[in-house]
Amino acid sequence: MTFGEYIREIREEKQLLLREVASQMNIDTALLSKIERGTRMARKEQAEALAKALKQNKNELLQFWMADKIVFMLKDEKNSTEILKIVEQKINRLSKK
Repeated sequence: MTFGEYIREIREEKQLLLREVASQMNIDTALLSKIERGTRMARKEQAEALAKALKQNKNELLQFWMADKIVFMLKDEKNSTEILKIVEQKINRLSKK
């Protein structure tokens, strides 16, 4: 499930209109629609605003958001699995410092 699909599902479960959520986020309804459809990537601040507007756990929503960003960056790379392994090693090294 993509970030956009995830937030659309939550919004619809809560029976909130696109314009209601967009208004709470201070963004245009068309922009939120594009984020939900996956034709536009939300910025981190927008993902955080979505968490607040949808009354969702911010960290959980940011995990979905970040995962989509990584997938978008690596989707056309033939060696994406190897890249992710290197990233994991680097993160582990950084967290030990």
